[in-house]
Amino acid sequence: MERLREHLGIERWLLYGGSWGSTLILAYAERYPERVSEIVIVGVTMTRPEETDWLYHGIGRLLPGPWEAFRDALPEADRGGNLVTAYNRLMNGTDETIRVRAARDWCAWEDAVIAHEALGKPGAYSDKPDDALMAFVRICAHYFANDAFLEDGQLLRDAGRLAGIPAVLIHGRLDLGSPLKTAWELAKAWPDAELRVIDDSGHTGSPAMQDAILDATERFGKDRR
Repeated sequence: MERLREHLGIERWLLYGGSWGSTLILAYAERYPERVSEIVIVGVTMTRPEETDWLYHGIGRLLPGPWEAFRDALPEADRGGNLVTAYNRLMNGTDETIRVRAARDWCAWEDAVIAHEALGKPGAYSDKPDDALMAFVRICAHYFANDAFLEDGQLLRDAGRLAGIPAVLIHGRLDLGSPLKTAWELAKAWPDAELRVIDDSGHTGSPAMQDAILDATERFGKDRR
């Protein structure tokens, strides 16, 4: 990003992204606040251990059948520990058959979570070409198993570095995989951020969420003129 910024002669970026991408946005903006003009985040995550634990362990209380299938796809010795760490080991193993099966089992769980959200649909993650599916799971498992290489709570702790950067945080009230609590906590720590809660939306979005995204980006675009 830095080389591209210098090549284009851009002094500051408007950063836009969502889900796992919001963690990257926040980490970049907190490190280089002088290079960021505005921020729009959809589906706020900070990849804290508690968030990862919720998505891959906690939601099992709501979806016990799919979660048990996710757990039981692992070797028996790994089923009682950190499932993300265990899947990460499988995805970095030497047996391609095991890696492919692990990626499909991981995406089956992700699909189950998304499918139970408002406006969710089956197969949202599994409906990818094999190479894209493998890349998706390897990246997720690698970063989530290592807490995104951040200290626990680092992005929330350092939210003061974002002072002066206007932002809109857009989050679905019905987001099952990334509950509203994370966006709420970040908005409280970041006075320049406006939190827009979309009542009918989960993690996969809704027409109302799309309208909120367009409104935020257009507003910041006008401010630049």
